[in-house]
Amino acid sequence: METEEFSRSLLDGMALLMRVSLQDLMGYIHRKGISMAQINVLYQLHYRGPCEVLAFTHVLSLSPAGASQLIERMVRQGWVERLDDPADRRVRRVYLTEPGRQLVAESIAVRNEWIQRFGARLTGEEKQQVAQVFQLLVEKIEE
Repeated sequence: METEEFSRSLLDGMALLMRVSLQDLMGYIHRKGISMAQINVLYQLHYRGPCEVLAFTHVLSLSPAGASQLIERMVRQGWVERLDDPADRRVRRVYLTEPGRQLVAESIAVRNEWIQRFGARLTGEEKQQVAQVFQLLVEKIEE
């Protein structure tokens, strides 16, 4: 396979996967009134744990004031809370609340529903082939 054909095939496949996998998620966050910045904060806290407000400035390309305002809105919505760091009381960390954890769990479930729909259209052999291709991609990307 020529390099150009390989690149086009990979780009087309990635674009389709992104569109399909995000379509349901985007509908969910729209129905819940969650912005992309807010879902990013929720996911960051879910996957990485509590962190300082300034940690969101780089991830979200926000100023410190912008990140602080975003977190404050999320505190008012009950999705996160700011608490003193037990190791250093000068530092305040942002934590997920139970409603925030619930939003994350629901959004992950919605995001993954398309995998179930897609898998239902594949034979056992096709599922194995797809899994092998993705395992190879992961291995090669992480090299």
